[in-house]
Amino acid sequence: MSQAESTSLSGAHRKYIWAETMVGAVFNTVISIIFAFLVARGVDAVPLWGAMGMAVDFVPTVFMITLVTTLIVTLLARKRLAQGKAPALPRSLGGPLGWAPRAAVVRGLIYALLFTIVLVPLSIGALIALNATAMPVTTFVVFKALYGLMLSLLIGPPITRAALAR
Repeated sequence: MSQAESTSLSGAHRKYIWAETMVGAVFNTVISIIFAFLVARGVDAVPLWGAMGMAVDFVPTVFMITLVTTLIVTLLARKRLAQGKAPALPRSLGGPLGWAPRAAVVRGLIYALLFTIVLVPLSIGALIALNATAMPVTTFVVFKALYGLMLSLLIGPPITRAALAR
């Protein structure tokens, strides 16, 4: 590996991270739509607050999408690395999440807690700033789809990069 390759991501790394992020984004968007319909079942509008409100819904959404993404991406990357089908990174290039323990479940739980603690208050704050006290069901379903997509695009690259690091 040349000096340039040892300090930055190669085209193969970027391609792998992008492809994994896109697959996760499609999957998480579909799952978000399904769960949005479940949350909104039997109501005309979904409130920001309350047991079935958007604020409460952010917690399992962020936690579960991050946990499942981490588990799938980490385990697939390990398999592909072992088969020579994914480009390995040195641990020093694991990115902002490369410090996490190697055990996939522990890593997933740490990332899920971290992203939940950071993103849920920011998401609630954004809705408060937009004065979004409730959303009609159709708007909520679209919002959840976009939220799942954006969450995937945010968490996918650093999780995948860390998974490639040895």
